[in-house]
Amino acid sequence: MGSTKPPASKTGGLAAQHRTNVTFDEYLVDIANIALNAGSDKDEAMALATITGKIADLLREMATDLGNDHNIETTVIDLISDLADAATRMQHQAERCARDCEIAADAAGLAAVSVARTYREDLDAMDAGGVTHASAAAHH
Repeated sequence: MGSTKPPASKTGGLAAQHRTNVTFDEYLVDIANIALNAGSDKDEAMALATITGKIADLLREMATDLGNDHNIETTVIDLISDLADAATRMQHQAERCARDCEIAADAAGLAAVSVARTYREDLDAMDAGGVTHASAAAHH
């Protein structure tokens, strides 16, 4: 019968209770993707803010033009003005979203650097102590 244990090369020779679900490399890839995606989302939100700002301006111009030069009911003009106001609110939300995405991207980058620094310190300590694997905090 074959063994039910994974080969030591796959587990680093550690018992199951000592292994992690996520490797350091996987963490770095995931956190880098978070930073990249947040940066991309920021760019999209800024583009949306620009477009909705232009739409709001055009709707206000339309409302003014219709009110001055045409025989249009004020209800229609008021509705167009309301649309312009809604576009302005959307612009502000998109700008806020862009700022938050930038903060998220910066935070993800900072987290990656901080974790990498700590991981490097752990590896250096392991090398200095002559051990192959560091103890998890749960064992202390």
